[in-house]
Amino acid sequence: MESSQTLSPFEIESTRPLSGAPASAGASSRHAASPNNVIDAQKQICVSIALLIRDSPPERSHLDAFMVLERQAQQVGNRLLTQYVEGDAQIRLMQWTAWQSAYHLSRWLIQACQHFLPQIRTLAEEQWFELEHGLLVKLFHHRKVEFLLRFLRYKRRSDDQWRQLHVQYRSARERDLRNTLEEMQQTEVGRDVVRRRAGPLEQQYLQILLLEAMNCGRFSPREALWAHRWFARWCSGSELQLEHCDGSAADAHKGFVVDLSGSEGLSRGPATGPDFIHFDSSPLRALIEGEMTSLGDVAALPLPVTPAVRAGQLALLRKLRILFAPHAMEIARRTERHPVAMAVQTIAGFSGIVEALRKSGLRNYGSAAMSLPAGSVGTDASISEAPSLLITPADAEEGQADSALHDESDDIAQNWQVKDRSDSGCRMRGQIGDMNRVIPGSLIAIRDDSTSPWTVAVVRWFRRLMVDHVEIGVEYLGRSPRFVKMVAGGRMDFAVDEILDSSSRCFAALYLPPSDGHPTMPIKTLLLPAGEFKAGGEVMLLSSTATYRMRLNEPIQQQYEFVLTSFGVIGQPAPLAAAMQ
Repeated sequence: MESSQTLSPFEIESTRPLSGAPASAGASSRHAASPNNVIDAQKQICVSIALLIRDSPPERSHLDAFMVLERQAQQVGNRLLTQYVEGDAQIRLMQWTAWQSAYHLSRWLIQACQHFLPQIRTLAEEQWFELEHGLLVKLFHHRKVEFLLRFLRYKRRSDDQWRQLHVQYRSARERDLRNTLEEMQQTEVGRDVVRRRAGPLEQQYLQILLLEAMNCGRFSPREALWAHRWFARWCSGSELQLEHCDGSAADAHKGFVVDLSGSEGLSRGPATGPDFIHFDSSPLRALIEGEMTSLGDVAALPLPVTPAVRAGQLALLRKLRILFAPHAMEIARRTERHPVAMAVQTIAGFSGIVEALRKSGLRNYGSAAMSLPAGSVGTDASISEAPSLLITPADAEEGQADSALHDESDDIAQNWQVKDRSDSGCRMRGQIGDMNRVIPGSLIAIRDDSTSPWTVAVVRWFRRLMVDHVEIGVEYLGRSPRFVKMVAGGRMDFAVDEILDSSSRCFAALYLPPSDGHPTMPIKTLLLPAGEFKAGGEVMLLSSTATYRMRLNEPIQQQYEFVLTSFGVIGQPAPLAAAMQ
C-alpha cells in the first residue's frame, strides 16, 4: 500500500510545465487549487511536489514553491481526514479513497522535507539556516499526520519508525537551534520561576507521543480525530512540557517517560538510562477536566455542537482522563472471564443487524402479537414480553416468497471463534473484509447457532492480527433484539394516517426486551440510529395492530452509529390498520 505513493513517470511528465523548469509558487498555487474535488486537488499537489524534488540540487525558488504547496496541502489534508472520519456529500464515511489520498499526500510532504533538509545543512548561507527550523517543524507535523492516519487504520508504528523519530528529535535538540526549537531552561526572575513554553518542534513531537499512546485499539477514528485536534491546542500553551531526567529519580515522577535511544513512545517507566525524557501528565489531566467543564456549558461553546457529538466528546474525555492519569489506574473486571473455544455466528454493524432481523421478521409475520399491559400508558412500561415485529400487511406479502427459502441472516452472518467469555462480554477472533464494521463503538450481534437467540453487543476494543484477521472484545447490551419501525417529526397528537405526512421521518430501530442474564438488563430499551436520537424527543412506534407514542429518555449508551436508550409510553393513537384501509 505504501509503495503506491509513487506517481508513474507518465503522471509526472503529463503535468510538467512547458518551459521544463520547476513550477513557480504562483503557478503551483493555481495548479493545485483549481479542482473542485478534494481528491483531484490532492493529486495535483502530489504531482507538483514530485516535479520540485526530482531535480538536484534544489534552488531557493524550489523551496519557496514547496512552502506554498505545503500550506495548500495542509488544508487539503485536513479535508481528507474529515471526509474519511465523518463523510460528506462527496465521500461516504470511512471510504478507503479518502484515507489513501491523505496518506499519499503526507508521504510526499515528508519526502519533500527530507529532500530539502540535507541541502540546507550543507550550505553556509545564512538564508538557508534561517529556514531549517521551519522545515523541521513541518517535517514533524507531517510525521504526526502519518501517525494519525496509521492510527485510523489501527496500525502500530514499527521499531525502526520510532527510532528514526527519536533520532531526528534528539539531533534537533543537540544542534544550535535551542533558541527557536525549545526553551528548555527555566528563566529565574528573583525567586520567581517563569514557566517556559515548549518550542514548535517539541509541540509536534509531544503530539505524536500522545496520539500513539491512544493507539491501543480502544478508540474509534472519530475519537482519534477529536483528540488530534485537542492535542494541537493543548500543546500550544505552556502547560505541557518534556523534561530531561537523569534516570535516578525518574521512577518518582508522575506520568510517563520516553527513551530517546529506544523504539517505543510513552511508557510508565522507570527511566534506566541517560537518554530518557519525562512527561508529567498532571497538567494534561487538568486540561482534560477543563475541556469537560467547557462542554458542560453549552451556551459558552464557540461553535454549535450537536447533543450526539457533545456526548461522544465527553465520553472520550473520560477515557483520556484514565489513560493519561499521573499514576496508572487499574480497572477491575466486573465479572470473571472463562476461556472457551467455540464457533459463533455474528452479524456486524447496526444496518446489517437491522436488515437481517427485518427479513427474518417478514417470514414470521403474525407469529407474535404486540400489546401493552393495561395501565401502561404514562409509565415506563413499553412493549409486552412477546412483541411482534413492526410489519405492515404489504411487507408480509412481500416476504412470502422468501419464507419458503432459507434464513436470510445466514447470508450475512459470519463464523467467528470465541476465546473467552463472561457474563458481561467476550473476546472473539475472526476474518472480516471491512474492518470498519467492527471498530470500537460498532454494534455486533452474536448467537451460538441458528436455533439460539441473538445477543447484541458493542465492540470495546479492536486488534489487527494480520491483513483481514482481527480480534475484538465486546460488551453485551441485550438479548433477542426485534426489528421495529419508528416515525419522528410527525403530528404526534393525531391518528396514524395524519401522522404519516410529508414532515414525518420513518426509520428502523431495534427493540431489546428485559434480560435476566448475559447481560442483565431489567428494563426495555431501544437501539436507535445516532442521527435520529434526541433525549426527551417524541417518536411513534408502528405495530401491525397498534401504534404507541413514546418519549425517549437520556441515553444509556451513545456511539457514533447508534444510541441505546429507555423510553416511556405516553399515548396510543388510532390503530394502524384503520389508517391503511
